[in-house]
Amino acid sequence: MATLQLLFFFLFPAFPSPLFALSETTTISENDSFRDLQQIKLNMAHLESRHEEIIRILNERGFHIEEQEKLVEQLSHKIQLLQSTVSNFKSNERINALEERIKALEEEVSQLWASSRNNNFDIHVLKSKAYEAEEKLKKVASKAEKMADIVTEQWIQIQQLEQALHIAERRTLKARRSLIYSRCSFLKFINKVLGGHLENGLEILDPYILQSKRVFAVAKEYHHELQRFIKREMEKNKFTAALANWELVFFMASALITFPIFSAWVLLSSQLR
Repeated sequence: MATLQLLFFFLFPAFPSPLFALSETTTISENDSFRDLQQIKLNMAHLESRHEEIIRILNERGFHIEEQEKLVEQLSHKIQLLQSTVSNFKSNERINALEERIKALEEEVSQLWASSRNNNFDIHVLKSKAYEAEEKLKKVASKAEKMADIVTEQWIQIQQLEQALHIAERRTLKARRSLIYSRCSFLKFINKVLGGHLENGLEILDPYILQSKRVFAVAKEYHHELQRFIKREMEKNKFTAALANWELVFFMASALITFPIFSAWVLLSSQLR
């Protein structure tokens, strides 16, 4: 047991490795790139929906114009029939009534033509908007394709960096362990007694040691953020502002982090009994 404690002491150095920061930075960059790609895809979906809506409105306006043109043709035909029948009537009253009816029909035709011109203008505007939306959609699609290629390339680079980081970490641990063996005669003696199995066993534990260091680095970062948050909230209250010193803040942040873990451990222990 004493030997294991001594090994644990030497295998967990106090100083953090700068290589871990590189892994966190590359992971953050990858997450930002994926979020940008997701936002571009959402914009594409919105533009496609808007483009379909404009096309639907154009179809409806076109159908309405066709109906109006048919109505104009029917009214024009009626006017021609009325004009042809005017000559057959000798009564002035009937002629006057027909002339008034013709004028009313001509005014209605004029109104229909004016409405048709307005609709044609609206259709022209909608076509322009549809063309602009289509161009924007093409640009966004092109940008999304380029972004996807960039993300894929960055992902490959990140995988390569992670592999290089893992190899560098293993080499660092191996060099650090060799340095410890060269300086500590006790560990050298233990390794010799065990026939070199001690060093082999430590190499097997290297991945778990590296993972533990990463977890410790993340926990340390969250602990610092929690300290800043607690201190800021305590300073807002006039009653607790005087107590907002770093010693108390450190203790409270540590308690908030360890209390859930300790509670889960107690609950799990009670269930296993």
